[in-house]
Amino acid sequence: MPKFDPVEITAGRIHLRPWLPSDIDDVHNACQDPDIQRWTRIPAPYTRRDAEAYVTELAPRQWDDGRGAPFAVLDATSGSVLASVSLTEVTDDGLATVGYWCAPGARGQGVVSQAVGVVGRWAFQVLGVERLEWTAGVGNWASRRVVEKNGFTIEGTLRRGLVLRGVRIDCWIGSLLPDDQPPS
Repeated sequence: MPKFDPVEITAGRIHLRPWLPSDIDDVHNACQDPDIQRWTRIPAPYTRRDAEAYVTELAPRQWDDGRGAPFAVLDATSGSVLASVSLTEVTDDGLATVGYWCAPGARGQGVVSQAVGVVGRWAFQVLGVERLEWTAGVGNWASRRVVEKNGFTIEGTLRRGLVLRGVRIDCWIGSLLPDDQPPS
């Protein structure tokens, strides 16, 4: 039995919802971006079959088992896919991790910053998360700016704390607690 049901959230210019099969091409196209491949754990090269598996198998399974909440971030007006924001590693004792990517055409518009804020508030208020964690490879300044804008505390660097493409690299770690939340 799931710990929480899939939800849809509209917040101003963005709409968050679970991934749908109609999103497969958008996921595949976005994940061809060199920066997404460099900084995330997606397979590289990223095939259409990878996108199909994510959208139709992995993402729904995360919702079903209550251990994750992968959201498609859409333009609320046009419905076009802008980004992905996911809660992962949701535990019974109140921990969760946030991860995200942004389609190249949506970068620099604050879309992911807004979506991370929305998902963070939902995690605290609805799921009862007590600590939201973020990690990113050292040097991924775009990812770091997103969490800093949302009030995360950068706690330090984990030496060789992240594996990307089979290589262990240093990563930054940060966290957000419910009382750290910036005003909405």
